[in-house]
Amino acid sequence: AVSEPSPTVAPRRARVETSLRAGAQEQEEKYEACNGAQRGRLNREHLFPKLFDGCYFYFLGTFKYHSSNDLKELVKAGGGHILMRKPKSDNDVTQTINTVAYHAEPSSDQSFCTQYIIYDATSKYNPDKIRQGKVWEAPSNWLIDCVMSFQLLPVK
Repeated sequence: AVSEPSPTVAPRRARVETSLRAGAQEQEEKYEACNGAQRGRLNREHLFPKLFDGCYFYFLGTFKYHSSNDLKELVKAGGGHILMRKPKSDNDVTQTINTVAYHAEPSSDQSFCTQYIIYDATSKYNPDKIRQGKVWEAPSNWLIDCVMSFQLLPVK
């Protein structure tokens, strides 16, 4: 049995096939799967910072739904950094960091959050506080949603 191409491969394949038939390269914009893909492409063309540029991520516990290695690779590909120790919100060094998250909503308090504790969305873990100064806790699906939309989304 032949399987269907993934949602990210299908638009690319259609663009290549159309380009081959026409004998000229088709515009990429017509085949973008979502707004996040367009934002990511424009971001790269304008040489803006990567999605997670200036952000640090700590992965808490075990991950079943999304592999922690896959999540870490997404973070690194997006310009983010992996922390080996859990960040502490009451740490003076943490609170004096003045880095601004470029891809967060500029008017939100999230633009000043650059450290995230990511936990498995399917786990029973329930953080006491989601926002603790410049350290926020978010489920793994939040990270995936950020990548898909190419923006730092609010943590709910």
